[in-house]
Amino acid sequence: MLLRVRLTLFVIIRIISNIKHNPQSRMDWLMALGLHSSRRNFLVGAGRFAGAAAAVRLMPGSAFAAEAGGAYCPPPSAWSDLAKAVKGGVLRPEDPFFADVCRPNNLRYGATLPAGIARCASAADVQACIQWVKQQAMPFAVRSGGHSYAGFSTTPGLLIDMTRMAGAELLPGKDGLVKVLGGTLNSAVYKQMERLGRTITHGRCDSVGAAGFLLGGGIGFNMRKYGMASDLLNATELVTADGSHVKADAGTDSALYWACRGGGGGNFGINTSFTLETRPAEAVTVFNLTWTDKLPKVLKLLLIELATAPDDFGSKINVTIPSRQEQCDKVPVSVSILGQLHKSKMTLKEIFKSTWEWIDWSKSKVMEDVPYWAAQDFLVETTFPYYYQEKSSYMKAADIGDEAIAAMFDWAAKMPATSMPVAFKFFQVGGAINRVGPTETAYVHRGYDWLFSVEANWWRPTDSALLIEQALEWQQRFYDDVNRRTKAQGAFQNFPDPSLADWQRAYYGENLAKLAEVKKAVDPAMLFTFAQAIRPA
Repeated sequence: MLLRVRLTLFVIIRIISNIKHNPQSRMDWLMALGLHSSRRNFLVGAGRFAGAAAAVRLMPGSAFAAEAGGAYCPPPSAWSDLAKAVKGGVLRPEDPFFADVCRPNNLRYGATLPAGIARCASAADVQACIQWVKQQAMPFAVRSGGHSYAGFSTTPGLLIDMTRMAGAELLPGKDGLVKVLGGTLNSAVYKQMERLGRTITHGRCDSVGAAGFLLGGGIGFNMRKYGMASDLLNATELVTADGSHVKADAGTDSALYWACRGGGGGNFGINTSFTLETRPAEAVTVFNLTWTDKLPKVLKLLLIELATAPDDFGSKINVTIPSRQEQCDKVPVSVSILGQLHKSKMTLKEIFKSTWEWIDWSKSKVMEDVPYWAAQDFLVETTFPYYYQEKSSYMKAADIGDEAIAAMFDWAAKMPATSMPVAFKFFQVGGAINRVGPTETAYVHRGYDWLFSVEANWWRPTDSALLIEQALEWQQRFYDDVNRRTKAQGAFQNFPDPSLADWQRAYYGENLAKLAEVKKAVDPAMLFTFAQAIRPA
């Protein structure tokens, strides 16, 4: 009881401090504490929170502190001890740039301010942090890029910031193996791969952390040719709950190695490096094509016909719903596809078959035989922090009928328009991904043609709480209806969805039981925990 009182008082103090220094966060904190009308608030899907203690229990890394008997708010001397132990430095709220370092990409969780930030520069720094949080019974979260869709890299306790552990290097004599440090952002990985003339399965967003990307599977335009990014993981090093720094590969701790290939970040330890198999970077054709007419027919043909494209082809289809202002300006819904084609026996025109003649060429572009990394500049996505939620599932082309396509566009027309456009998207999977068995790695989602997602985006200063609630309600109903009509299954663990009911089965399917066994072996007391953490068997 005393611990819960301390937890509650600590959060109230943090709320008052945050509101004083950041007036725009008032609504966020009210929503987090269940004092606002929105049903889908802070770590949504759990309903309204009864109070501050309940909110804290759902924050990343908080279960350990809530259940342990230690103190939650360490004395100044403890922070001094941590600063001496972490060579990369420790930031406190009064330090310059504290807010910049702790701001997540999803501003929905931006009001969750850490008590301190440990900027780890080595595995020894990470080990010092693990020892300290256990001594202080302190909740914590681990972050590199800060792009967790559900805010799982935020915490009111210690934020273990990995971004100073950055870099990628070719391992001499290892036939193209590249070692990537645990805090490296995608942009740094890309630059090093370009220098080496190599590539991997990689994403488009250059500010995403390589660790979270790799641990949850990792999708990108190369995945149909080379497999998921996690399929290319040759070895990894991590600090486990007992403070050990261990290596896991096919011959050493193979069960942990298996779990790190799709088991999701934050479950088994703090990964300090990844050794990846790479491939030669060769010229590709890149494209961004748009259709503005016959949209339902175009989308249906794309989803069916592209499913049989060669493995050299990778794509992402966007159906974009305009923002409130864009709708006032009469901007219509559009269908577009972004992607690349490695050297292939088929041309783009042959791959697109029926839809090629309907492309709006005034809004489209094709660049042929471009050097690989120059082509990625055309495809790259640089994001800024905003508010959002994403829901995902996996589909087979054969299950996507005319009724389902019509329903998608009906739902698009019903979108409560916010200040930002939204989209429902189809990331093309299949190919090499489906040639790996669902239990060979922890990434279970094999045998599908498309990874479907529908987003809700908003900007809090310009969108009311009621409109946000309506948008999230629309998103849920859209998702449920389309999944039913297409027999869609599962959800992508790298698109964590805090409103997902049976997330355990959705993310991990038949691999959940084995993942729970690995968790029991390396973290039986659940030191590494958050709202959707794997629990030990």
